[in-house]
Amino acid sequence: MLVKVRHVKGGKGMRKQTKKKWAGSMLAAAIAAGGILPYNVFADEAKATPQASVQAVKTTKIDREEALRIAQEFMPIPAGYTNNQVEMEDNKYIGRTLWRLTWGMQQSGDDYGQLSISIDAKDGTILNVNHWSRESERSNLLPGKLDTTSLVNQANALINKHYAKYASQLKFSEESLESFKRGSASYMDNSLYFIRLQNGIPVTDQGLRISYDRNGKIRSVDFSWDEVQFDSISNVKNKEEIFHQVERELEMELAYLSNTSQPGGKIELAYAPKLKTSSDLYNVVPGFLIDAKTGKQISGIDGKEVNISVDINRPLSTAKTTPPPNVNMDEAHAIAKIKEFGILKNSMRIEQKGYREENYPVKRKVWEVYAVETEGERKQVRASLDAQTGELVNYSQYGMSYNEKMENPDKIKMNISGQQAEKTAEAFIRKVLPERLNKLYAVEATPNYYNGDTEKILNYNVAFIRKENETRVVGEGATVNVDADTGEITDYNMTWSSQALPAIANVIKPEEAKKKAMALMEAELRYNLIPPYGPGETGKGRKAKPVYVLAVKANGRPYDYGTSYLDARTGEWKTYGNLPVNNSGQPVSDIAGHPLQKELQAMVDANLLEVKGGQLNPDQKLTRGEAIKIFYTVARQPYEYYGPGQESFFTDVDDNNEIKQAAEWALQNRLLPRNVKQLRPNEPATREFLAELIVRGLGYDKLAAKEGIFETKFQDEAIIKKKGEAALVTRLQVMTPNSKNEFEPARQVTKAETAVAVYRYLHIKESFME
Repeated sequence: MLVKVRHVKGGKGMRKQTKKKWAGSMLAAAIAAGGILPYNVFADEAKATPQASVQAVKTTKIDREEALRIAQEFMPIPAGYTNNQVEMEDNKYIGRTLWRLTWGMQQSGDDYGQLSISIDAKDGTILNVNHWSRESERSNLLPGKLDTTSLVNQANALINKHYAKYASQLKFSEESLESFKRGSASYMDNSLYFIRLQNGIPVTDQGLRISYDRNGKIRSVDFSWDEVQFDSISNVKNKEEIFHQVERELEMELAYLSNTSQPGGKIELAYAPKLKTSSDLYNVVPGFLIDAKTGKQISGIDGKEVNISVDINRPLSTAKTTPPPNVNMDEAHAIAKIKEFGILKNSMRIEQKGYREENYPVKRKVWEVYAVETEGERKQVRASLDAQTGELVNYSQYGMSYNEKMENPDKIKMNISGQQAEKTAEAFIRKVLPERLNKLYAVEATPNYYNGDTEKILNYNVAFIRKENETRVVGEGATVNVDADTGEITDYNMTWSSQALPAIANVIKPEEAKKKAMALMEAELRYNLIPPYGPGETGKGRKAKPVYVLAVKANGRPYDYGTSYLDARTGEWKTYGNLPVNNSGQPVSDIAGHPLQKELQAMVDANLLEVKGGQLNPDQKLTRGEAIKIFYTVARQPYEYYGPGQESFFTDVDDNNEIKQAAEWALQNRLLPRNVKQLRPNEPATREFLAELIVRGLGYDKLAAKEGIFETKFQDEAIIKKKGEAALVTRLQVMTPNSKNEFEPARQVTKAETAVAVYRYLHIKESFME
């Protein structure tokens, strides 16, 4: 049994830098959606040398044995699990001393798992629980059939028993319940939220989250409840004032939305909020954090007012340039080029170098170098060069000084201003991307803070956005990080897709786009915690002030900031990705009385079928490509499953075909055979084709092909080519014959019967996996 004490002051190395970037984007998304995050989103897991003896454990109010008792009372330890770790952590970041307890199950048959529980050593509060097992994650194709009413009652009982002193200030989130009922496969959506209230106002990033597996068993608990100094709510503006101000200030602009993850990598033409800061580079759906007293927009990262006068109308060069030529560099020339950029010095020893061809995010050939400084401070450098253009793709530098700063924030020095960082970054861009300068526009530097502490700047992020036809390409261009202490460039990345740009024609007016955004805008008054994020060494509690969170919503749900956008031509809110959104906000109007109404409504409620203008079009006859796309969508595969650069397996499905990814996915999952190179995506999808897809998906295609295994008694048996498949799908009740007991193998299927057949097929496939 291991018992030790940890003193954690900060993160280590590049992992900490990556975590800060992720945490910042997660916080911004959670604020916009009005959600909460677990207390340990920003907590660091890095281990430091123990600085206290085992005897120090006895000085805590909750000793080792009591911590174990509390943990096992909260969640009974599953059979076969053994306690393999007990440790204490003095976590300055969240201002708590914790017991961390872990139980593990060695592989038993084909199952194994781990349970970890964190407990406040001062008062015994359960702060975090995580339970994972291979068995619980195995069957995850469809949402489980759970009694949500029972789960809510159980959650309330858990709160009254283990969080009684907080219960009166916890409000159940009905929004989380609705998300749960929709049955998303997302981990975050299988959760019930109880949000902390102060003066009757929700507190962002504070409260309790309970997440469940498909069988209704708790798989994680996260409790966030910091000591907070709450600002008064006097002189808070009302919603009407805030809406009027946002409406006055909101500007929508045309933007190219680069879907490099999509089939064919098509670029869409969208309306997006006018860019204000580099933190908005990827946002295409309006969302605001407004100081409830001043009415000014503020940043969720540092709490400061957002500068709305950012000028991104000046390119780095007014002289037109041509794209870089295809030079096809070999290894020696690539290394010489990297040295020419000044990031690979003669005093550095190259420890790794390699060549690769990649398809995502763009198709290109790349030389990559990893080197270590042999003189002075030990630095590590990674750089990637486009072998065809000679342009720098990405670069990162890491040295021990950064690690020391994360261990001891007092060593953080700020000798470089934001303006100096901008000049340094621009000079670097001019050196590494000379043929792109007339398409690049600089955005003012954004400081990256240590733990959100605005008095401790680690580096500055300077973005150079790509514009074509004076219209920005969302998320493309280059970014440069400049160290606030030394002025050195520590990180660089360039993204530049090669897909054709759609013509800017027949688009709605900016004012119309603004009206469509404002019509769906909802506001909620909240307390927002002001950085820095942790109490740090001072032990002081965090501060919070009242804010309005404004987000574009439909049916009370925020639009997905990663996959939704406003189509600039049609004015419709659309989604790119495989999980469609019911944009109408109205019930489905064209399935009433349909023989499959119940099943179709269940699929719409689970967000598995797209509804437009209240219409599902259940009797639409499908092509083979459209039928495969329904399999792909209902199986909830990630939209980035295959990059656009991947060559299509099928000779009649090119890169511009919207069903390319669905076809490639179907091939990988054995729904389609590899001995046929033509998909014939535009031909009618017949019932026999649908039956074949289902049987192959179940893995019974070889068995079905054997004569005499599956007896058929259809009236039209003579015209059925795939007799075994037809017999199997009807016996499994995935598909049914007509009233004359005819299978109708050549009849073209409708959207309704295809969708329901796929849904039944997935239920059966899951039952085989249990």
